[in-house]
Amino acid sequence: MKNRQMMIIGLLVTSQWASAASMFSNLNFDFSESAFTTGTLASGTTGYNIIDDLTGAKLVSDNGDAADLFITVNTSVPSNASGAFADVEITSGGLVSNHGYSRTFANTYASGTPNNPDNLIKQTIRLEFGSHLSVSDFATDFRSLNTRGITWEYSELAYLKKDGSYFSAAPVVGDYLTWQASSAVEQGSPSQGWWLAASSSTVTGVGGDPTVAGGNGSLENMTGTNGNSIMDYDDVGLAAGTEVGGFEWTVYLYDNRGQSNNQTNWTATQSFFEITGTVPEPCSTLLLGLGGVVMLCRKSR
Repeated sequence: MKNRQMMIIGLLVTSQWASAASMFSNLNFDFSESAFTTGTLASGTTGYNIIDDLTGAKLVSDNGDAADLFITVNTSVPSNASGAFADVEITSGGLVSNHGYSRTFANTYASGTPNNPDNLIKQTIRLEFGSHLSVSDFATDFRSLNTRGITWEYSELAYLKKDGSYFSAAPVVGDYLTWQASSAVEQGSPSQGWWLAASSSTVTGVGGDPTVAGGNGSLENMTGTNGNSIMDYDDVGLAAGTEVGGFEWTVYLYDNRGQSNNQTNWTATQSFFEITGTVPEPCSTLLLGLGGVVMLCRKSR
Protein backbone atom coordinates (compact mmCIF):
# COMPACT_ATOMS: atom_id res chain seq x y z
CA MET A 1 0.00 0.00 0.00
CA LYS A 2 2.81 2.38 0.94
CA ASN A 3 4.64 1.72 -2.32
CA ARG A 4 1.42 2.30 -4.27
CA GLN A 5 0.90 5.70 -2.59
CA MET A 6 4.47 6.69 -3.46
CA MET A 7 3.90 5.72 -7.09
CA ILE A 8 0.71 7.81 -7.25
CA ILE A 9 2.48 10.82 -5.76
CA GLY A 10 5.32 10.38 -8.23
CA LEU A 11 2.85 10.40 -11.14
CA LEU A 12 1.19 13.58 -9.85
CA VAL A 13 4.42 15.56 -9.48
CA THR A 14 4.83 18.37 -12.00
CA SER A 15 8.32 19.79 -12.24
CA GLN A 16 8.95 23.39 -13.24
CA TRP A 17 12.72 23.42 -13.33
CA ALA A 18 14.33 26.73 -14.08
CA SER A 19 16.83 26.89 -16.90
CA ALA A 20 20.56 26.63 -16.24
CA ALA A 21 22.49 29.62 -14.94
CA SER A 22 22.14 32.55 -17.36
CA MET A 23 25.39 33.64 -18.96
CA PHE A 24 26.21 37.10 -20.28
CA SER A 25 29.26 38.04 -22.30
CA ASN A 26 30.76 41.44 -23.11
CA LEU A 27 27.67 43.41 -22.11
CA ASN A 28 28.61 47.03 -22.79
CA PHE A 29 27.12 49.95 -20.85
CA ASP A 30 27.87 53.60 -21.67
CA PHE A 31 25.37 55.09 -19.17
CA SER A 32 22.88 55.94 -21.92
CA GLU A 33 20.76 52.87 -21.03
CA SER A 34 17.19 53.32 -19.79
CA ALA A 35 18.19 52.49 -16.21
CA PHE A 36 20.38 55.60 -16.00
CA THR A 37 18.89 59.08 -15.79
CA THR A 38 20.84 62.08 -17.03
CA GLY A 39 21.65 64.51 -14.25
CA THR A 40 23.48 64.91 -10.95
CA LEU A 41 23.76 61.92 -8.61
CA ALA A 42 23.07 62.49 -4.95
CA SER A 43 25.63 61.38 -2.38
CA GLY A 44 24.98 57.86 -1.17
CA THR A 45 24.02 54.72 -3.10
CA THR A 46 21.67 54.30 -6.07
CA GLY A 47 20.61 50.94 -7.57
CA TYR A 48 20.16 50.23 -11.30
CA ASN A 49 18.44 47.29 -13.02
CA ILE A 50 20.49 46.64 -16.16
CA ILE A 51 20.36 42.84 -16.78
CA ASP A 52 17.51 40.39 -17.27
CA ASP A 53 18.22 37.90 -14.49
CA LEU A 54 16.47 35.04 -16.35
CA THR A 55 18.21 35.41 -19.71
CA GLY A 56 21.37 37.39 -18.97
CA ALA A 57 20.44 39.89 -21.68
CA LYS A 58 20.96 43.63 -21.44
CA LEU A 59 17.65 45.26 -20.50
CA VAL A 60 16.00 47.85 -22.72
CA SER A 61 13.53 48.73 -19.96
CA ASP A 62 13.03 47.88 -16.30
CA ASN A 63 11.52 44.39 -15.91
CA GLY A 64 11.11 44.60 -12.14
CA ASP A 65 13.74 42.06 -11.11
CA ALA A 66 16.68 42.76 -8.76
CA ALA A 67 19.00 45.76 -9.13
CA ASP A 68 22.24 44.60 -10.78
CA LEU A 69 24.47 47.62 -10.25
CA PHE A 70 24.88 50.00 -7.32
CA ILE A 71 26.72 53.31 -7.66
CA THR A 72 27.94 54.96 -4.48
CA VAL A 73 29.28 58.52 -4.38
CA ASN A 74 31.42 59.84 -1.52
CA THR A 75 32.74 63.38 -1.64
CA SER A 76 35.07 65.35 0.63
CA VAL A 77 35.43 69.12 0.12
CA PRO A 78 37.60 71.34 2.35
CA SER A 79 35.53 73.61 4.58
CA ASN A 80 38.09 76.39 4.64
CA ALA A 81 38.28 76.84 0.86
CA SER A 82 35.46 79.09 -0.37
CA GLY A 83 34.14 77.94 -3.75
CA ALA A 84 35.59 74.42 -3.56
CA PHE A 85 33.13 72.01 -5.19
CA ALA A 86 32.65 68.44 -6.40
CA ASP A 87 29.70 66.56 -7.87
CA VAL A 88 28.97 63.52 -10.01
CA GLU A 89 26.58 63.41 -12.96
CA ILE A 90 25.48 61.09 -15.72
CA THR A 91 25.78 62.76 -19.13
CA SER A 92 25.73 61.72 -22.78
CA GLY A 93 29.47 61.17 -22.44
CA GLY A 94 29.35 58.86 -19.42
CA LEU A 95 29.74 59.04 -15.65
CA VAL A 96 31.43 62.36 -14.85
CA SER A 97 33.16 63.78 -11.78
CA ASN A 98 33.19 67.59 -11.75
CA HIS A 99 35.54 69.15 -9.20
CA GLY A 100 37.53 72.31 -8.66
CA TYR A 101 37.98 75.69 -7.03
CA SER A 102 35.55 78.18 -8.58
CA ARG A 103 37.13 81.33 -7.11
CA THR A 104 40.46 83.02 -7.54
CA PHE A 105 43.08 82.23 -4.93
CA ALA A 106 42.52 85.59 -3.24
CA ASN A 107 38.77 84.93 -2.99
CA THR A 108 39.22 81.32 -1.87
CA TYR A 109 41.30 81.92 1.24
CA ALA A 110 41.80 84.45 3.96
CA SER A 111 44.34 87.18 3.37
CA GLY A 112 47.91 86.03 3.87
CA THR A 113 47.35 82.35 3.02
CA PRO A 114 50.70 81.04 1.70
CA ASN A 115 51.27 79.47 -1.70
CA ASN A 116 50.59 75.75 -2.03
CA PRO A 117 47.90 75.45 0.70
CA ASP A 118 47.35 71.78 -0.30
CA ASN A 119 43.63 71.72 0.51
CA LEU A 120 42.23 68.48 -0.92
CA ILE A 121 39.04 67.73 -2.83
CA LYS A 122 38.48 63.97 -2.93
CA GLN A 123 35.71 62.12 -4.69
CA THR A 124 35.16 58.34 -4.84
CA ILE A 125 32.72 56.65 -7.22
CA ARG A 126 32.15 52.94 -6.49
CA LEU A 127 30.34 50.58 -8.88
CA GLU A 128 29.28 47.33 -7.19
CA PHE A 129 27.37 44.43 -8.70
CA GLY A 130 24.36 42.80 -7.07
CA SER A 131 25.18 39.76 -4.94
CA HIS A 132 23.17 37.59 -7.34
CA LEU A 133 25.68 38.22 -10.15
CA SER A 134 28.99 36.46 -10.72
CA VAL A 135 31.17 38.79 -12.80
CA SER A 136 34.30 37.16 -14.23
CA ASP A 137 35.57 39.96 -16.49
CA PHE A 138 35.38 43.75 -16.31
CA ALA A 139 36.80 46.29 -18.76
CA THR A 140 36.40 50.06 -18.85
CA ASP A 141 37.78 53.32 -20.24
CA PHE A 142 38.25 56.86 -18.94
CA ARG A 143 38.96 60.38 -20.13
CA SER A 144 40.96 63.07 -18.33
CA LEU A 145 42.27 61.20 -15.33
CA ASN A 146 45.43 63.26 -14.83
CA THR A 147 45.35 66.40 -16.96
CA ARG A 148 47.43 69.58 -17.04
CA GLY A 149 46.40 72.55 -14.92
CA ILE A 150 47.34 75.00 -12.18
CA THR A 151 46.32 72.55 -9.45
CA TRP A 152 47.29 68.88 -9.15
CA GLU A 153 44.77 66.22 -10.11
CA TYR A 154 45.49 62.51 -9.91
CA SER A 155 43.38 59.35 -9.96
CA GLU A 156 43.36 55.90 -8.38
CA LEU A 157 41.36 53.07 -9.96
CA ALA A 158 40.70 49.76 -8.20
CA TYR A 159 39.08 46.42 -8.95
CA LEU A 160 37.09 45.06 -6.01
CA LYS A 161 36.76 41.54 -4.67
CA LYS A 162 33.34 39.92 -4.35
CA ASP A 163 33.08 41.18 -0.76
CA GLY A 164 33.94 44.75 -1.79
CA SER A 165 37.51 44.73 -0.45
CA TYR A 166 40.65 45.53 -2.45
CA PHE A 167 42.94 42.89 -3.97
CA SER A 168 45.94 44.62 -2.37
CA ALA A 169 46.63 47.62 -0.17
CA ALA A 170 45.82 51.05 -1.58
CA PRO A 171 48.76 53.05 -2.95
CA VAL A 172 49.99 55.97 -0.83
CA VAL A 173 50.46 59.15 -2.85
CA GLY A 174 49.81 62.23 -0.69
CA ASP A 175 50.48 65.88 -1.55
CA TYR A 176 52.27 67.12 -4.66
CA LEU A 177 55.70 67.97 -3.26
CA THR A 178 55.98 64.69 -1.34
CA TRP A 179 54.99 62.65 -4.39
CA GLN A 180 57.24 64.60 -6.72
CA ALA A 181 60.21 63.90 -4.45
CA SER A 182 59.46 60.16 -4.32
CA SER A 183 60.71 57.58 -6.79
CA ALA A 184 57.31 55.87 -7.11
CA VAL A 185 55.82 54.90 -10.48
CA GLU A 186 53.46 57.70 -11.52
CA GLN A 187 51.49 55.81 -14.17
CA GLY A 188 50.35 52.20 -14.30
CA SER A 189 49.67 49.41 -11.85
CA PRO A 190 51.54 49.81 -8.54
CA SER A 191 50.08 46.56 -7.16
CA GLN A 192 47.46 43.92 -7.89
CA GLY A 193 44.05 45.32 -8.76
CA TRP A 194 45.16 48.98 -8.95
CA TRP A 195 45.85 51.55 -11.64
CA LEU A 196 47.44 54.89 -10.79
CA ALA A 197 47.50 58.09 -12.89
CA ALA A 198 49.53 60.53 -10.81
CA SER A 199 52.08 62.29 -12.98
CA SER A 200 53.36 65.41 -11.21
CA SER A 201 54.49 66.98 -14.50
CA THR A 202 50.91 68.12 -15.14
CA VAL A 203 51.62 71.29 -13.13
CA THR A 204 54.85 73.26 -12.59
CA GLY A 205 56.00 76.03 -10.29
CA VAL A 206 54.37 74.50 -7.23
CA GLY A 207 55.23 76.48 -4.13
CA GLY A 208 55.79 79.62 -6.15
CA ASP A 209 53.60 82.45 -7.39
CA PRO A 210 51.95 81.47 -9.70
CA THR A 211 51.78 77.79 -10.58
CA VAL A 212 51.61 76.95 -14.29
CA ALA A 213 49.97 74.13 -16.25
CA GLY A 214 52.40 71.44 -17.35
CA GLY A 215 51.75 68.58 -19.78
CA ASN A 216 48.93 66.03 -19.81
CA GLY A 217 49.58 62.93 -17.72
CA SER A 218 50.78 60.07 -19.90
CA LEU A 219 48.33 57.22 -20.50
CA GLU A 220 45.57 59.23 -18.84
CA ASN A 221 43.01 57.84 -21.25
CA MET A 222 44.39 54.29 -20.96
CA THR A 223 45.90 54.71 -24.42
CA GLY A 224 48.67 52.19 -24.85
CA THR A 225 47.66 49.85 -22.05
CA ASN A 226 47.76 46.30 -23.32
CA GLY A 227 48.11 47.61 -26.85
CA ASN A 228 44.61 49.10 -26.72
CA SER A 229 42.77 51.97 -25.04
CA ILE A 230 40.80 49.86 -22.56
CA MET A 231 41.57 48.98 -18.95
CA ASP A 232 41.20 45.28 -18.25
CA TYR A 233 42.52 42.49 -16.03
CA ASP A 234 45.97 42.38 -17.64
CA ASP A 235 46.57 46.04 -16.78
CA VAL A 236 46.17 45.42 -13.05
CA GLY A 237 47.60 41.92 -12.67
CA LEU A 238 44.40 39.91 -12.27
CA ALA A 239 44.20 36.39 -13.70
CA ALA A 240 41.64 35.73 -16.43
CA GLY A 241 38.31 34.64 -14.98
CA THR A 242 38.85 36.23 -11.56
CA GLU A 243 35.50 37.03 -9.97
CA VAL A 244 35.10 40.70 -9.09
CA GLY A 245 32.46 42.45 -7.05
CA GLY A 246 32.89 45.84 -8.63
CA PHE A 247 35.16 48.73 -9.51
CA GLU A 248 36.10 51.98 -7.79
CA TRP A 249 37.68 55.20 -8.98
CA THR A 250 38.83 58.13 -6.89
CA VAL A 251 39.94 61.57 -8.05
CA TYR A 252 42.11 63.81 -5.89
CA LEU A 253 42.57 67.54 -6.46
CA TYR A 254 45.19 69.31 -4.35
CA ASP A 255 45.13 73.10 -4.35
CA ASN A 256 48.74 74.04 -4.88
CA ARG A 257 48.05 77.37 -6.57
CA GLY A 258 50.15 80.42 -5.98
CA GLN A 259 48.48 83.58 -4.71
CA SER A 260 48.04 85.16 -8.16
CA ASN A 261 46.25 82.15 -9.73
CA ASN A 262 42.64 82.20 -10.85
CA GLN A 263 39.92 79.52 -10.54
CA THR A 264 40.39 75.97 -11.80
CA ASN A 265 37.68 73.53 -12.92
CA TRP A 266 38.18 69.84 -13.70
CA THR A 267 36.35 66.77 -14.98
CA ALA A 268 37.14 63.05 -15.11
CA THR A 269 34.86 60.69 -17.04
CA GLN A 270 34.21 56.94 -17.08
CA SER A 271 32.94 56.52 -20.62
CA PHE A 272 31.76 52.88 -20.44
CA PHE A 273 32.19 49.52 -18.75
CA GLU A 274 31.87 45.99 -20.11
CA ILE A 275 31.14 42.83 -18.12
CA THR A 276 31.07 39.05 -18.60
CA GLY A 277 29.68 36.53 -16.13
CA THR A 278 26.61 34.61 -15.01
CA VAL A 279 23.38 34.98 -13.12
CA PRO A 280 23.28 31.82 -10.95
CA GLU A 281 20.33 29.51 -11.51
CA PRO A 282 17.33 30.56 -9.41
CA CYS A 283 15.32 28.17 -7.26
CA SER A 284 13.07 25.58 -8.90
CA THR A 285 9.52 24.74 -7.90
CA LEU A 286 8.02 21.27 -7.52
CA LEU A 287 4.22 21.23 -7.56
CA LEU A 288 3.03 18.12 -5.71
CA GLY A 289 -0.27 16.48 -6.44
CA LEU A 290 -1.20 16.50 -2.76
CA GLY A 291 -1.18 20.31 -2.72
CA GLY A 292 2.31 20.83 -1.30
CA VAL A 293 4.82 23.22 -2.84
CA VAL A 294 8.53 22.57 -2.36
CA MET A 295 11.29 25.00 -3.33
CA LEU A 296 14.62 23.48 -4.31
CA CYS A 297 17.86 25.06 -5.46
CA ARG A 298 20.32 23.06 -7.48
CA LYS A 299 23.94 23.46 -6.48
CA SER A 300 26.57 24.26 -9.04
CA ARG A 301 29.11 21.51 -9.52
